[in-house]
Amino acid sequence: MDLMEQNPMQEKKTVKVKLWLIIVVVLIILLIIAALFIWLYSQKLINDSFKVKIDGISNQRASEQNSLFLIQNNKVYTSISGICPYIGYMYYPGGYKQYSEDRTKCYVTNQKEIVTFSSGLNEIVKYPIGDVNSEPQSFTIDEAAIIRGDNLYVSEDGLQKAFNVRINYISETNSVEIATLPNIVNYYETNIKGICLEKSGFEDFIKFNNEKALLKNLAIVRDEKTKLYGVSSINNGGLTPIITARYKKIQYLEGSGDFIVTSEEGKVGIIASDGITKVKPDFDQIQEIDKNIGLYLVTNGGNQGVINRNGKVIVPQDYDRIGLIPNSYDDKNVTNRYLLYGSCIPVQLNNKWGFIDIDGNRVIPVEYDKVGCQEVGATGIRNTNGIVLIPDINGIVLEKDYVQGRNTVKKYGIIDVKGEAITDFILDSAYMTTVNNENNYYVTLQDQTIDIVDYYKKATLGNNGQNETNNDQNTIQNNVQNNITDQSENVVQNTTTDDEQQSQDPAQE
Repeated sequence: MDLMEQNPMQEKKTVKVKLWLIIVVVLIILLIIAALFIWLYSQKLINDSFKVKIDGISNQRASEQNSLFLIQNNKVYTSISGICPYIGYMYYPGGYKQYSEDRTKCYVTNQKEIVTFSSGLNEIVKYPIGDVNSEPQSFTIDEAAIIRGDNLYVSEDGLQKAFNVRINYISETNSVEIATLPNIVNYYETNIKGICLEKSGFEDFIKFNNEKALLKNLAIVRDEKTKLYGVSSINNGGLTPIITARYKKIQYLEGSGDFIVTSEEGKVGIIASDGITKVKPDFDQIQEIDKNIGLYLVTNGGNQGVINRNGKVIVPQDYDRIGLIPNSYDDKNVTNRYLLYGSCIPVQLNNKWGFIDIDGNRVIPVEYDKVGCQEVGATGIRNTNGIVLIPDINGIVLEKDYVQGRNTVKKYGIIDVKGEAITDFILDSAYMTTVNNENNYYVTLQDQTIDIVDYYKKATLGNNGQNETNNDQNTIQNNVQNNITDQSENVVQNTTTDDEQQSQDPAQE
């Protein structure tokens, strides 16, 4: 008997064990393949889903907010109201200072500036906060803001300019990456030696402006030995000097991209972002008053004037004041107190006012006692403000004071932007009323209330509404004067506080 010969039963058992082992191995392999397939599919779903990163961190809530972004023609449009909570801004519907719920307009703020938007306009307006001398400035964006449902959307260019961010849409990964200005500042200050925005000691509004220069790959730098400032460009993680660090103060101008520099002697000038000196540091103070035209208010020894971006004198430094006095008017039509209608510069000398145009020509002599009227004539009229401008007729309201015995009597007149008189100085007041977001302009004379725009149109237009070619300026003025002083049926009687009369009076709400 062969002791090495296996038992048939044992052999069958061995075969069965091997078979089960094979089955288990196959099952394990199938499970691995299934798990791998599930993982790959889940990764595909993740890759296919929309993703949002803000300051380098994935934001699941923003990624899942379907109305936050619109993707059209490989371009991304961002909801203004939707993005605000994620990047440190507050959102308000309606126009700035209009207090309405109009969703076709809105404004946002980060407590450093206010930015306005309007559907259909490829323009935003920025209102600085904290810099009492600076005026609002408009910026062109590549595409007009669009309205979808209750949301107003802006393009990438609009988002970057309005919110001072960088945005990048990556179509391959279906993702949007946004870097906010505080994050950009922190990154550069941490990683590049010499940038010292937070340690500059400048006023907050200057720090904020200087931070914006980083969006153009420009940085304010300080020499640690001399404690003086300069400007460098950021290249491949390093700095290339543009403006030598020898100034006590530097302020970036977002509109023009130039820098206002203050020398060690305390004199101020302008240097471009390429290092070319535009205006030598010869002034006590320089302030940008219009970025589009390139006008600057300059001050020396208490006298003020205006120069352009190349240093050419527009208004000589012969005046006590350039621009309207802050808080001396409440007219929302005045968007820039240094430049009315984009062409007229108010100047004051010896307490008298006049106007010089942007070419340096005196269009209105310096002989008026005040610009604008705060008198509203009849009392009890709601939504009423005194005015400086009457845009419908390109008019500027001016005041002349007349001495009568011991009293001084204020009289008002209206002059257009070319210096031509629309009315003589016989008016008792001029004001504006707002009804259903529509502005109407009135003047008062001898207890009469007159719609000045209506009168002006009647004087300048024929019966068929077409311009009369034979109407010269003297004829127009005479027609307006005659209409104003005439006891005509078109004179609107003084408004009262009686509710029934208010409903009938076009000057009341």
